[in-house]
Amino acid sequence: MRVTLDTNVLVSAFISKLGNPADILELALMLDEITLVLSEEILEEFREVMTREEVRSRFGYGMLEISAFQEAIKGVAEIVAVDSDFKAVKEDPKDDQMVNTAFDGKADYIVSGDKHLLKLGKFKGIQIVSPATFRGIVTKKFRGPVVSRGGLE
Repeated sequence: MRVTLDTNVLVSAFISKLGNPADILELALMLDEITLVLSEEILEEFREVMTREEVRSRFGYGMLEISAFQEAIKGVAEIVAVDSDFKAVKEDPKDDQMVNTAFDGKADYIVSGDKHLLKLGKFKGIQIVSPATFRGIVTKKFRGPVVSRGGLE
C-alpha cells in the first residue's frame, strides 16, 4: 500500500502525538506493507509551514526539532522526483503538488484534511481520503495493531 501524506497531515502528526495523523504516521513506520511516498516539495512545504513565526510561537518548536522530524521522515519515506504537471485542483493550485507526487510515486492513496483535495475523491485511480478514513482502511485491512484515538495499543 503506497500512500502520500499531505503536508497538513505531516504538520498535525508533528504537533500532536495523538489523533489520526499521528496514528497513520506510526502505522506507516510499523507496517512494512505501507510505503510513504513523498517529494522534496512536500517536505519543503512542511518546513515552510513549521517555520512560520505564528506557528513556531504558538507551538514552541525549534529548528532542531523540525529538522530532526523532517530527516526522520526522509529516512523512512520513498522520496520521488515529480515530473508530472497535472492541474487537478482548480480551487487551490498549490494542492496539485500532492496529486503530482502521488501519481509519479504510484501511490494508492492521498491522505489529506484539505477540502479541495477531498472534494476530488479520486485522481487517476488514486483514492483521496481523510486521515480518519485512511486509519479505518488500514485498521480493517491489516487487523494487526489495535488503533485507538489516543495512539496505538
